[in-house]
Amino acid sequence: MEIREYIDSDLSSLNILLNDVYGIEKVNCITDNVELVAIEDEVVVGYLMINIMHDSIKNISYCMVNYVCVDKGYRRQGIATKLFEKVFDICRNKNISYIELTSNETRVEAHALYKKIGFMVRDTTVFRKEFLW
Repeated sequence: MEIREYIDSDLSSLNILLNDVYGIEKVNCITDNVELVAIEDEVVVGYLMINIMHDSIKNISYCMVNYVCVDKGYRRQGIATKLFEKVFDICRNKNISYIELTSNETRVEAHALYKKIGFMVRDTTVFRKEFLW
């Protein structure tokens, strides 16, 4: 098992995973995000994206973690934990103050993992406004 940053040649394999878990596909584009993959036999079996943000009021950096997923056939093998260990290393090296993520209430197993690795549930409500231009 290899945990590393996403590269363009991972796209088709990653899209199989994203489509299976979220019903979406990644458009290959250049971003400032950090994208991590877990690779087994040259196939993406785990993924997450880190968006590094800066709070100019508090003068701190933090990150949002999105699209955490592991292939169904590879779950409960520590892959998500290894992905997050890499996230924690990146945060330590970049002096990130905290990490946030949101998760659908139906993802009970994911919630157990997040709590196990030190995340706390915040008392908050997420709002979104979508534009259809």
